[in-house]
Amino acid sequence: MDFGKYIAHRGLHDIKKGIPENSIKAFEEAIKKGVAIELDVRLSKDGRVVVFHDKTLKRMCGVDTPVSDFTNEQLSAFRLKDTDEKIPLLSQVLKLVNGRVPVVVELKESVGVFDLEKRTYYLLKGYKGKYAVMSFNPISLWFFRVFAPDITRGQLISRFKNKKVRKYIERIICASPLVWKLISKPEFIACDLRCVSLETAFQAVDIGADFLTWTANSKELIESAKQFSKSVIFEGLEDDFDLTDNFNEN
Repeated sequence: MDFGKYIAHRGLHDIKKGIPENSIKAFEEAIKKGVAIELDVRLSKDGRVVVFHDKTLKRMCGVDTPVSDFTNEQLSAFRLKDTDEKIPLLSQVLKLVNGRVPVVVELKESVGVFDLEKRTYYLLKGYKGKYAVMSFNPISLWFFRVFAPDITRGQLISRFKNKKVRKYIERIICASPLVWKLISKPEFIACDLRCVSLETAFQAVDIGADFLTWTANSKELIESAKQFSKSVIFEGLEDDFDLTDNFNEN
């Protein structure tokens, strides 16, 4: 799938302008610029697919409690970073985008067995625009490989040292090409720019997968990443950054 050269990480957000990440306003800004949207999904207590990155509400809403402890109605009472923006549902975002730009859905961790995958698939299969799913978890991608092989899948990888030892070990395992070949069989690899290498890029080519990178947060970094990435997931760029070549040929 062609996402274009640029993918807006959690939408085109800028908290200085009152536009928080993974918000309706951030997605509206990405649509205005004509760039693909990356967003994160997880489940509320009542099984709704909400668009939110972190496991807890602490960083974005000031409450150190897991998202999964609240129903969607309860979550709707919170505001993102003291703005008027609320935590949106995936269904709301898809209705807003309405096929105008591609959407890349990152599936976060879930307690139930394939609960998040099943509910996300239910919402996506009726959507008419371009979209893909991606995850660090190869088992999550295996679900789509088996039950929804028509949906484009992406394996997120990072070998960057994480303070949480368990998460770091899990990500090292998931960054193995053997895992891609046997379990997830992705159409694209999305690699952490902090640990990108030519070897990883060639490993993606070896399985016939496109090579994407994340997250570029400066003009210099995005220009460098474009040299070896089909698409670059970016954030934090100033208004004067030229996005008009988004769907031009490399």
